[in-house]
Amino acid sequence: MARGRIAMPLAGLIASVLGGLPTGALADETSGTDAGEYGALPPPGAAPAATLNTPETLMLELVINAKPSGLIVRVTRDGARLAVLPADLARAGIRVAPDGAPLWLDTLPGLSARYDAPRQRLEIVAASALLPGQRLGGTPRKAAAARYDMGALLNYDLYVSGGSEQKSVASLYHEARFFSAAGTVSTTGALRSGRGKAYIRYDSVWRRSDEASAVTVEVGDVVTRGLGWASAVRLGGIQVSRDFAVRPDIITYPLPQFSGSAALPSTVDLIVGGQRVAGGAVDPGPFSVAALPPVSGAGEANLIVTDMHGRKIQTAMPFYVASALLRPGLTDFAAAFGAFRNHYGTKSFDYGDIAATASLRHGVTDAVTLEIRAEIADGAELAGGGAVVALGGGGVLSGAYSRSFGDGSAGGELTLGYEYQSRFASIALRYARRTGDFTDLAAAAGGRAWRARRVFSAALSFALGRAGTLGVGYFDIAAEDERASRLANAAWTLPLGSGNRLAATVSRDFGDRSWSGALSVSIPLGGTRGTLGAGVFDAPGQRRSWRADYSRALPAAGGWGWNASAAAADGGGLYLRGDAALRTDAMTLRGGAYGSGEATVWGSASGSLVFMDGGLFAANRIADAFVVVNTGAPDIPVRYENQLVGRTNGDGQLLIPWASAYYDALYAIDPLALPANARVPLVEQRVAVARGSGHVVRFPVEIRRAATATLRLPGGAPVPAGAIVHTGAATSYVGWEGFVYLEDFDPGERLDIDLPDGARCSARLGEPAAADASANTVVDLGDLPCAA
Repeated sequence: MARGRIAMPLAGLIASVLGGLPTGALADETSGTDAGEYGALPPPGAAPAATLNTPETLMLELVINAKPSGLIVRVTRDGARLAVLPADLARAGIRVAPDGAPLWLDTLPGLSARYDAPRQRLEIVAASALLPGQRLGGTPRKAAAARYDMGALLNYDLYVSGGSEQKSVASLYHEARFFSAAGTVSTTGALRSGRGKAYIRYDSVWRRSDEASAVTVEVGDVVTRGLGWASAVRLGGIQVSRDFAVRPDIITYPLPQFSGSAALPSTVDLIVGGQRVAGGAVDPGPFSVAALPPVSGAGEANLIVTDMHGRKIQTAMPFYVASALLRPGLTDFAAAFGAFRNHYGTKSFDYGDIAATASLRHGVTDAVTLEIRAEIADGAELAGGGAVVALGGGGVLSGAYSRSFGDGSAGGELTLGYEYQSRFASIALRYARRTGDFTDLAAAAGGRAWRARRVFSAALSFALGRAGTLGVGYFDIAAEDERASRLANAAWTLPLGSGNRLAATVSRDFGDRSWSGALSVSIPLGGTRGTLGAGVFDAPGQRRSWRADYSRALPAAGGWGWNASAAAADGGGLYLRGDAALRTDAMTLRGGAYGSGEATVWGSASGSLVFMDGGLFAANRIADAFVVVNTGAPDIPVRYENQLVGRTNGDGQLLIPWASAYYDALYAIDPLALPANARVPLVEQRVAVARGSGHVVRFPVEIRRAATATLRLPGGAPVPAGAIVHTGAATSYVGWEGFVYLEDFDPGERLDIDLPDGARCSARLGEPAAADASANTVVDLGDLPCAA
């Protein structure tokens, strides 16, 4: 072993010495033989000088900032210089003009390249400015088209009251609604006992929404839609308006943009309030993340970039979300024409002068939204304009000015506002002032008497952590008759632990220099045991009073709720009130009594009757959309968004009375509850329902006449497993011990069986037993002989 260790370096030494000798001498002197016997070794060829400067062409894998591009490109190499076609660089995402001759990479600013000979790769490191931008998030799922079916419903609310020395009164409020693909027709009214008219109609309207354009058309009794600085009025006529409620997938306000740059392949996480709201994998280069933060107003996001080596870079980014703005390019509008609705609630058909109104909002930039309005009525016209402006992270400023024209109606109105909201505080300021004989539609409709000439309001709220929340407000109002009122109030809510809460309010009227206040405590008892409450109240001109109550909220899923309270004032009697409520699947019943001395007793029943899918359903009040699930089979569990909501009735139907309009919710049935001979091609569907209407979600359950049998050969042995059974157009296979399952069969039907050895036999199906024939299950036909 030692000998070998010496021999290796010695051989290397000899080789190094002999390397300086001529090749011919090496042959002659080492061998001692004639060189001509084997021929002299040729001298090593020296590369011509021209060869070192001649460019060579290579086919290399292109790698950009350590990320393989998946491209094999042609590379020209001239010494240390490398050139690539611009088209190949553009295909890999490098921002260069894709046409032209090969580019020498050392001439491109912000880019360096290296030839990796062992792995045959061209490795390029490019600055972010040369790489394409990437966008994560900001693409919500497109809303599914809403479904329309034909049907009708009746919402009702019956109320009765009376006492031993009081006249009994009763009223029945109703909303009758008919819906189809042509839209929704609804009318509301009340039938009342006592003095005055027995029946009063409130509103009757036809409404149809187009989801593609997000436009709603209303014909009948409408309430005008407009701007925040314009008063709404009731008209009998037509209204056309942009209605973003029919498109829940559209985010109407600007979303904050969070951007960064990745030098290597990385993953990005956007954290807001400790919650991951967006993220994903990014390639090297600049990127932006568009997400809907879980907060409105001011907030802070943490952008975390983790590269392929696990290194993290975290950046804090403040933002402000203002829902009062419109996204750039988005337009909101409303236009209405009709006659003023007079004496609403006391007269059914009292319409006045003709009026028209129109308004428009348009998002100009992420920070600016412009608004305009126009109104016209008998003897008065109005025009106005305004803007909503975001102040970066400092809140939102709004302002508008309107001018009315006409005899006795010339004047102006200026409105200014400011809003700021964050996790810890919110501020809302508003100032409005009218000059001259300013007249808008509200004044033309008879509302001038109660209007204010000047309004200033300020509201502030603060989140104090464990010290609760504090709200402060100030209001200064000057009426048309020059009467003025100035009020200030403060409210403080203090959590006491375990859900207990102490609340205090105080108010100051600067006009009569008076104070009022209240102090109350709330103690939840936990579970379904309800809540205890007590309080004391003091107001000018009134006696100090105390109150105590015990209540339990009505469970949304059904059950009992109640409220019992007692109140007393200094030197006064005791006032008692008690009521109970029962919510069932069909309706909600309420009843109780109240009074001091003589008691007034009352009761109510509210709910809805639905006529749809050939059936009549009773349910609690349906305010919006609903769904009827039809399986055709009874007692099938139905789930809404993976929550069990009930079982189908004897006709295989179940009413779900609270579907969210235009939301494509998941409806599903549980196939494990079906009989073994049932076939269900569909067990879940996503369905969106139009506002105010209903839809039948069908899950066709087919009950087949299924059977099992044991096939036996003439000798009594079972037919071998794997044999093919033909019955009509259907095919099945024989299992172990001759067992065969027939999904659908007819008594007397012939079975043709192909045996594994190539032979063939047939069997005839018999009649099942009378008890089995009517059972909703799989019938066992017993042994069946299979003869050739």
